[in-house]
Amino acid sequence: MNFEELKIKLWQENKIEQEQRLEGHNVNDQHLPFEEIAIPKMPEANFFTDGNIFINKHHRYSEMPAHTHEFVEFNYMLSGHCVQYVNEQRIDLQEGEILLMDKDIVQRIDPLGKDDILINILLKGDSITTGIIVNMVKSNGLVNEFLLSASNDYSDHNAFIYFRSGQKKEVQEIVHKMILEYYQKENYYMRSINLLLSLLMIELTRVIEADSLENSQEQDEEILTILRYIESHFTALTLSDLAKFFGYNSNYMSNKLKKETGYSFQKLINNMRYQTALDLLRETDKTLEEIAHDIGFDSVPSLYKLFSKYTDQTPKTVKSVLNKGQN
Repeated sequence: MNFEELKIKLWQENKIEQEQRLEGHNVNDQHLPFEEIAIPKMPEANFFTDGNIFINKHHRYSEMPAHTHEFVEFNYMLSGHCVQYVNEQRIDLQEGEILLMDKDIVQRIDPLGKDDILINILLKGDSITTGIIVNMVKSNGLVNEFLLSASNDYSDHNAFIYFRSGQKKEVQEIVHKMILEYYQKENYYMRSINLLLSLLMIELTRVIEADSLENSQEQDEEILTILRYIESHFTALTLSDLAKFFGYNSNYMSNKLKKETGYSFQKLINNMRYQTALDLLRETDKTLEEIAHDIGFDSVPSLYKLFSKYTDQTPKTVKSVLNKGQN
């Protein structure tokens, strides 16, 4: 089966869709207690019998009442469009676009028409949250952090992210491969889907960066140059060295960074060290001693002290969680 053949299958009405179209009411196939609880929670137990990712088609022709989830969810608009309300914010999801929602977020969906095909991609496990995903998507660079903070679309994601990926064929091709792998269920399909998910994160990074750069035309080019310099030299850079390089005194440079980015010089350095350490924990087999040295520390205790500023987990625990999330 190829993807075009799968699309034909997805367009076919299933029994629930037939009932919803003919009877004009929502079929509560997940048996959520809407009559007892105003906003019930959709449990993990209903899904994930085959692995940590579950993929299905959202049933058409009826609204989905307000509910929350015990899992992270991607909504991918394969065809047409749909209107969703996420924490009461209206999202008009267009073909090729993706909506990422965290656990416990309140979601409701207006009825989908005949040509509106919405695909749900559910992610299981405490190790997978939008916090982790956002860190993957946002990339490590201080420049990107600055641009994202300047973008209304991504600076306050409110536990969801709306990716305007309708023109991004690379994104759509990866999602299509994930869907096809799930429906074919050939050997190692769950491993393949998890690897494709990592590729999807990279492409969604590019979607956010492109949007952020487009919205940053009026940003101070000098501060971007300064942040790029910090990115390149953070392991051994001092405020005095930075100020001297750009022809300022230390107090002026410190105030400029705080004013433009909202962070002190040391906070920017710590952010780079922490994000780089996360990358090294996730992507390499380096020891904690090696990682500490790579980010500019003389000892492992300094690495632990850094992590304590951002998380209650140790570097060793974080590495275990990140590895689990990729399996």
